[in-house]
Amino acid sequence: MKWNNISVWQYQNIVKTLANKQDDEIEKSFKLIGIIYNMTENQVDSLTQAEYKAKLKECDFLNSLPEGKPVKIIKVNGKRYRLIYDVTRMPFGRYVESKAFVGDIYGNLHKLGATMVMPQKRNLLGLWVDDKYDAAKHEDYADDILQANFQDVYFSLVFFYQVFRNWIEVTRGYLVAKMMTTGQTKEQCNQVVVNLCSILDGIIQPNLLPTTKISELSKFMTDQQ
Repeated sequence: MKWNNISVWQYQNIVKTLANKQDDEIEKSFKLIGIIYNMTENQVDSLTQAEYKAKLKECDFLNSLPEGKPVKIIKVNGKRYRLIYDVTRMPFGRYVESKAFVGDIYGNLHKLGATMVMPQKRNLLGLWVDDKYDAAKHEDYADDILQANFQDVYFSLVFFYQVFRNWIEVTRGYLVAKMMTTGQTKEQCNQVVVNLCSILDGIIQPNLLPTTKISELSKFMTDQQ
Protein backbone atom coordinates (compact mmCIF):
# COMPACT_ATOMS: atom_id res chain seq x y z
CA MET A 1 0.00 0.00 0.00
CA LYS A 2 1.24 3.47 -0.94
CA TRP A 3 0.00 7.07 -0.92
CA ASN A 4 -0.85 6.63 -4.58
CA ASN A 5 -3.55 4.13 -3.59
CA ILE A 6 -5.34 6.60 -1.33
CA SER A 7 -8.42 8.60 -2.34
CA VAL A 8 -9.28 12.09 -1.10
CA TRP A 9 -12.02 10.60 1.11
CA GLN A 10 -9.59 8.13 2.64
CA TYR A 11 -7.03 10.84 3.27
CA GLN A 12 -9.55 13.08 5.00
CA ASN A 13 -10.58 10.23 7.29
CA ILE A 14 -6.96 9.26 7.95
CA VAL A 15 -6.26 12.83 9.10
CA LYS A 16 -9.42 12.85 11.21
CA THR A 17 -8.51 9.53 12.83
CA LEU A 18 -4.93 10.50 13.63
CA ALA A 19 -6.09 13.83 15.09
CA ASN A 20 -8.65 12.18 17.38
CA LYS A 21 -7.24 12.57 20.89
CA GLN A 22 -9.96 10.44 22.47
CA ASP A 23 -8.83 7.22 20.76
CA ASP A 24 -5.76 5.29 21.89
CA GLU A 25 -3.21 3.86 19.46
CA ILE A 26 -4.98 0.50 19.20
CA GLU A 27 -8.31 2.12 18.35
CA LYS A 28 -6.63 4.36 15.80
CA SER A 29 -4.86 1.46 14.09
CA PHE A 30 -8.16 -0.46 13.97
CA LYS A 31 -9.90 2.47 12.25
CA LEU A 32 -6.97 3.14 9.91
CA ILE A 33 -7.03 -0.42 8.59
CA GLY A 34 -10.76 -0.07 7.92
CA ILE A 35 -10.26 3.22 6.08
CA ILE A 36 -7.23 2.21 4.04
CA TYR A 37 -8.56 -1.21 3.01
CA ASN A 38 -12.23 -0.19 2.72
CA MET A 39 -13.21 -2.72 5.35
CA THR A 40 -16.14 -2.63 7.76
CA GLU A 41 -15.62 -2.84 11.53
CA ASN A 42 -16.78 -6.48 11.45
CA GLN A 43 -14.32 -7.31 8.67
CA VAL A 44 -11.41 -5.75 10.56
CA ASP A 45 -12.54 -7.45 13.78
CA SER A 46 -12.58 -10.81 11.96
CA LEU A 47 -8.93 -10.57 10.92
CA THR A 48 -6.53 -13.02 12.51
CA GLN A 49 -3.70 -11.57 14.55
CA ALA A 50 -1.25 -12.35 11.75
CA GLU A 51 -3.49 -10.69 9.12
CA TYR A 52 -4.00 -7.67 11.37
CA LYS A 53 -0.26 -7.22 11.92
CA ALA A 54 0.45 -7.63 8.20
CA LYS A 55 -2.05 -4.94 7.22
CA LEU A 56 -0.81 -2.64 9.96
CA LYS A 57 2.73 -3.08 8.63
CA GLU A 58 1.53 -2.11 5.16
CA CYS A 59 0.28 1.17 6.66
CA ASP A 60 3.88 2.25 7.31
CA PHE A 61 3.66 4.56 4.29
CA LEU A 62 1.69 6.94 6.56
CA ASN A 63 4.99 7.75 8.30
CA SER A 64 6.34 9.36 5.13
CA LEU A 65 5.21 12.54 3.41
CA PRO A 66 3.24 12.08 0.18
CA GLU A 67 5.00 13.07 -3.02
CA GLY A 68 3.35 14.08 -6.25
CA LYS A 69 2.92 16.58 -9.03
CA PRO A 70 0.03 18.45 -10.66
CA VAL A 71 -1.96 16.56 -13.27
CA LYS A 72 -3.94 17.78 -16.25
CA ILE A 73 -6.78 15.24 -16.10
CA ILE A 74 -8.63 13.48 -13.29
CA LYS A 75 -10.63 10.37 -14.14
CA VAL A 76 -13.08 9.13 -11.52
CA ASN A 77 -16.41 7.30 -11.40
CA GLY A 78 -16.44 6.95 -15.18
CA LYS A 79 -16.16 10.72 -15.53
CA ARG A 80 -13.34 12.98 -16.67
CA TYR A 81 -12.34 16.40 -15.38
CA ARG A 82 -9.72 18.80 -16.77
CA LEU A 83 -7.75 20.80 -14.22
CA ILE A 84 -7.65 24.57 -14.80
CA TYR A 85 -4.33 26.19 -13.92
CA ASP A 86 -4.78 29.35 -15.97
CA VAL A 87 -6.48 31.58 -13.40
CA THR A 88 -7.42 34.12 -16.08
CA ARG A 89 -9.80 31.55 -17.59
CA MET A 90 -11.66 30.96 -14.35
CA PRO A 91 -14.88 32.95 -13.67
CA PHE A 92 -14.58 35.42 -10.80
CA GLY A 93 -17.46 33.68 -9.02
CA ARG A 94 -15.30 30.62 -8.47
CA TYR A 95 -12.74 32.67 -6.52
CA VAL A 96 -15.52 33.77 -4.19
CA GLU A 97 -16.72 30.16 -4.04
CA SER A 98 -13.31 28.80 -3.09
CA LYS A 99 -12.88 31.46 -0.38
CA ALA A 100 -15.65 29.75 1.62
CA PHE A 101 -13.71 26.49 1.81
CA VAL A 102 -10.18 27.55 2.72
CA GLY A 103 -10.90 27.64 6.47
CA ASP A 104 -10.53 23.85 6.63
CA ILE A 105 -8.14 22.93 3.82
CA TYR A 106 -8.05 19.19 4.35
CA GLY A 107 -11.70 18.77 5.28
CA ASN A 108 -12.75 20.74 2.19
CA LEU A 109 -10.12 19.34 -0.17
CA HIS A 110 -12.80 17.85 -2.44
CA LYS A 111 -14.79 21.11 -2.49
CA LEU A 112 -11.70 23.15 -3.32
CA GLY A 113 -10.81 20.66 -6.03
CA ALA A 114 -14.29 21.00 -7.53
CA THR A 115 -13.77 24.75 -7.98
CA MET A 116 -10.78 24.30 -10.29
CA VAL A 117 -12.03 21.57 -12.62
CA MET A 118 -13.83 21.60 -15.93
CA PRO A 119 -16.12 18.59 -16.55
CA GLN A 120 -15.64 16.95 -19.92
CA LYS A 121 -17.78 14.87 -22.25
CA ARG A 122 -17.27 12.95 -25.48
CA ASN A 123 -18.26 14.66 -28.72
CA LEU A 124 -19.76 12.96 -31.78
CA LEU A 125 -16.28 11.81 -32.81
CA GLY A 126 -15.73 10.20 -29.42
CA LEU A 127 -13.13 12.79 -28.39
CA TRP A 128 -13.09 14.36 -24.95
CA VAL A 129 -14.07 18.05 -24.97
CA ASP A 130 -14.94 20.55 -22.26
CA ASP A 131 -18.51 20.51 -21.04
CA LYS A 132 -20.17 23.52 -19.39
CA TYR A 133 -19.28 24.09 -15.74
CA ASP A 134 -22.56 24.21 -13.82
CA ALA A 135 -22.19 25.94 -10.43
CA ALA A 136 -25.39 24.21 -9.30
CA LYS A 137 -23.56 20.89 -9.69
CA HIS A 138 -20.58 21.88 -7.56
CA GLU A 139 -21.61 19.35 -4.91
CA ASP A 140 -21.77 16.60 -7.55
CA TYR A 141 -18.28 17.52 -8.79
CA ALA A 142 -17.03 17.55 -5.19
CA ASP A 143 -18.51 14.09 -4.55
CA ASP A 144 -16.56 12.79 -7.54
CA ILE A 145 -13.34 14.43 -6.34
CA LEU A 146 -13.79 12.63 -2.99
CA GLN A 147 -13.12 9.36 -4.80
CA ALA A 148 -10.23 10.71 -6.87
CA ASN A 149 -6.57 10.00 -6.19
CA PHE A 150 -5.43 12.09 -3.21
CA GLN A 151 -1.99 12.88 -4.58
CA ASP A 152 -3.37 14.07 -7.91
CA VAL A 153 -5.90 16.37 -6.24
CA TYR A 154 -3.69 17.70 -3.45
CA PHE A 155 -0.61 18.52 -5.49
CA SER A 156 -2.72 20.00 -8.29
CA LEU A 157 -4.36 22.27 -5.72
CA VAL A 158 -1.03 23.30 -4.22
CA PHE A 159 0.28 24.15 -7.68
CA PHE A 160 -2.88 26.08 -8.55
CA TYR A 161 -2.76 28.15 -5.36
CA GLN A 162 0.90 28.88 -5.96
CA VAL A 163 -0.07 30.32 -9.34
CA PHE A 164 -3.15 31.98 -7.82
CA ARG A 165 -1.09 33.66 -5.09
CA ASN A 166 1.29 35.15 -7.65
CA TRP A 167 -1.60 36.23 -9.88
CA ILE A 168 -3.30 38.07 -7.01
CA GLU A 169 -0.21 40.18 -6.44
CA VAL A 170 -0.02 41.08 -10.13
CA THR A 171 -3.73 41.85 -10.58
CA ARG A 172 -4.59 43.33 -7.18
CA GLY A 173 -6.16 46.42 -8.79
CA TYR A 174 -8.37 44.30 -11.06
CA LEU A 175 -9.60 42.16 -8.14
CA VAL A 176 -10.39 45.20 -6.01
CA ALA A 177 -12.32 46.82 -8.87
CA LYS A 178 -14.31 43.61 -9.42
CA MET A 179 -15.19 43.27 -5.75
CA MET A 180 -16.21 46.93 -5.54
CA THR A 181 -18.99 46.17 -8.05
CA THR A 182 -20.62 44.12 -5.27
CA GLY A 183 -21.05 47.25 -3.13
CA GLN A 184 -17.98 46.94 -0.91
CA THR A 185 -15.71 49.89 -0.24
CA LYS A 186 -12.18 50.05 -1.63
CA GLU A 187 -10.77 49.62 1.87
CA GLN A 188 -12.88 46.51 2.47
CA CYS A 189 -11.84 45.02 -0.87
CA ASN A 190 -8.15 45.67 -0.21
CA GLN A 191 -8.50 43.93 3.15
CA VAL A 192 -10.13 40.92 1.48
CA VAL A 193 -7.14 40.65 -0.86
CA VAL A 194 -4.71 40.89 2.06
CA ASN A 195 -6.64 38.22 3.98
CA LEU A 196 -6.79 35.95 0.95
CA CYS A 197 -3.03 36.20 0.41
CA SER A 198 -2.50 35.33 4.07
CA ILE A 199 -4.74 32.26 3.74
CA LEU A 200 -2.99 31.12 0.58
CA ASP A 201 0.39 31.46 2.26
CA GLY A 202 -0.90 28.95 4.80
CA ILE A 203 -1.93 26.52 2.07
CA ILE A 204 1.34 26.68 0.16
CA GLN A 205 3.66 24.77 2.48
CA PRO A 206 7.20 24.64 1.06
CA ASN A 207 7.87 21.09 2.25
CA LEU A 208 4.75 19.81 0.45
CA LEU A 209 5.11 21.68 -2.82
CA PRO A 210 5.52 19.56 -5.94
CA THR A 211 9.04 19.73 -7.36
CA THR A 212 7.83 21.66 -10.38
CA LYS A 213 10.38 23.83 -12.17
CA ILE A 214 9.41 27.39 -13.04
CA SER A 215 9.98 26.53 -16.70
CA GLU A 216 7.13 24.00 -16.45
CA LEU A 217 4.66 26.65 -15.24
CA SER A 218 3.64 27.66 -18.72
CA LYS A 219 3.05 24.02 -19.69
CA PHE A 220 0.32 23.66 -17.08
CA MET A 221 -1.10 27.08 -17.85
CA THR A 222 -1.83 26.18 -21.48
CA ASP A 223 -5.34 25.28 -22.48
CA GLN A 224 -4.70 21.65 -23.30
CA GLN A 225 -6.76 18.51 -22.78
